[in-house]
Amino acid sequence: MSEAISPRSALSRVARAEGPTELPPLSDPYLRGPRSPHKKPLSTLALTSILAPFVGGPLGSVAAIVFGWAARREIDGVGTGRRGYVLATLGMGLGICLTVAWGAAIAFGVWTMERRHEAQLDSIANVVTVGDTPRPLEGSVEAAEPASPPSKAVPVLQKETAVHKEGNVTIVDVGISVSSLSQELAKQRAAAAAAGETIVVMTTKSECVSCRSLSTSLEHPLMQTALARVRLVRVDIDAFDEDLTGLKMPHERVPSFFLLAPDLYPRDAIDGGEWDEDVPANMAPVLGAFVRGKYETRRQSFEPIQNGGIKL
Repeated sequence: MSEAISPRSALSRVARAEGPTELPPLSDPYLRGPRSPHKKPLSTLALTSILAPFVGGPLGSVAAIVFGWAARREIDGVGTGRRGYVLATLGMGLGICLTVAWGAAIAFGVWTMERRHEAQLDSIANVVTVGDTPRPLEGSVEAAEPASPPSKAVPVLQKETAVHKEGNVTIVDVGISVSSLSQELAKQRAAAAAAGETIVVMTTKSECVSCRSLSTSLEHPLMQTALARVRLVRVDIDAFDEDLTGLKMPHERVPSFFLLAPDLYPRDAIDGGEWDEDVPANMAPVLGAFVRGKYETRRQSFEPIQNGGIKL
């Protein structure tokens, strides 16, 4: 009687004859690979060197050079563990390029402003003629007086500041090329202090009759005594209108006279309305008392202006 062989029993016998079978490895979907090494932190200075030129303008461009150089030194240091060397180098290069560009732009702007200022000075100088003086009315006192030398009349607008002596009085005519009246007054005050003089600012105008009368009277003995050891700084109100306003010096009336405080604001001031006729006998007593700080009886009072100065 034949024995029936089942497929399972046959496979079992084959498996026992061949030994154990190796199975292929199974992949685990949740298994992660080895971690990558720790990334070095980015240098803060390197990042700042890139951002500084776009945020800080000209100063930021200069700062980018400094930050880039410092970042490279920091990264090159031993044991710093920082990255961003290339970024720092780019920041330095960008800072250098923008610094040169800003410098060229600023230099061009200054050059353009100076050319414009010189053109304005030339146009003013062309308008003013050296020989032009206002014509006196017929029959007036001025028509009967002899012509005065040019140095004793109201000065014609000129580019450079001129200084000359009129006896005991030092006369300073501020030129229209002066860009800052406050700096010029500070310079003249220092010169007056060195010479033991009292500085007095006088506002003038080309068509001012009283200014001409005072200028031609400076050689008179009474005026020489009143203004002895005085540095009289004459300022044209048309050329320095904004500067006089900024210095709190009222110039609606000419001539006006100002004694300067340490901050260059006027600590005291009078104008030509303090006397009647413009003759030495009337002007000398008023001006002599004023420059010595002893003029008290005034036709028009003064009151302090806020932030220093005096207003009419």
